[in-house]
Amino acid sequence: MHLDGILDLNHGFATRASLRAAGFSKRRIQNELRAGRLIAHGRNIVARPVVPSAFRRAVAMHSRIACITAAKTMGLWVLETDAVHVVPRVNNSHVRRDGRFPRVTVHWSPAPIELDSGSLVVESGRNALAHIADCQPLEVAVATFDSAVRRGLITLDELRRLAQLRRGRFAEVVGLVSSQSDSGLESITRVLLLREGVRCREQVVIDGHPVDLLVGDRLIIQLDGRQHLDDLDQLARDRWQDRRLSLMGYTVLRYGYHDIVFNWGATWAQIRAHLGQRAHLG
Repeated sequence: MHLDGILDLNHGFATRASLRAAGFSKRRIQNELRAGRLIAHGRNIVARPVVPSAFRRAVAMHSRIACITAAKTMGLWVLETDAVHVVPRVNNSHVRRDGRFPRVTVHWSPAPIELDSGSLVVESGRNALAHIADCQPLEVAVATFDSAVRRGLITLDELRRLAQLRRGRFAEVVGLVSSQSDSGLESITRVLLLREGVRCREQVVIDGHPVDLLVGDRLIIQLDGRQHLDDLDQLARDRWQDRRLSLMGYTVLRYGYHDIVFNWGATWAQIRAHLGQRAHLG
């Protein structure tokens, strides 16, 4: 196998043993190191010269990235954060904390969903979800689980089967997972509303376009992620559609990332006021 193919198996990293098993002699490995095509990370691990800093930290601490850090690497929705979460590379062994900022959060896997022994750098998606269920606030965990289903990392049926085995917080999160959710912000808002006793429907098509959340028959909640700030054309189309829906007799409330994640109290107070005025009823 070509060197890049071996490195691709572990996000740019490999053990010297795996290279030798693939036919690389000790001399060839040394030549790659001298030429700068490989960089040594301790005695047994080598990597491409350029790899994410979180990966380098994890390997240096005898661990692999985990939880939300792993989920972000997989393209799943997570709250924006610089936090680094790791799990020991050898189950329940010691993690060499480096004392750097941001400080690492160490997770443990006494009963992992699947074996990670073949992974040097990133724990598996299913194990990451198990850590997220215990680590993150309920609504945030649901958002990441929804994202995993949306991106095809895992199916809702498999999550439900795992929930019967793991129970506890994992089962609580799975009980709120939806295959209809279109964004992490939508998932968080749906769970927060449910916590307040308000049920809503997702992605209901009205006037030929899906709306994010529909409460009752007439109260629409639209949600703008961070990407909306960079797409002015989309933002203009959304505002135009809001006005069309208003003319059709709907009440449209539009909120952004900050409104939901950092200012939910004020956002909920406004939604509650509209519910008090029966804006959700046809």
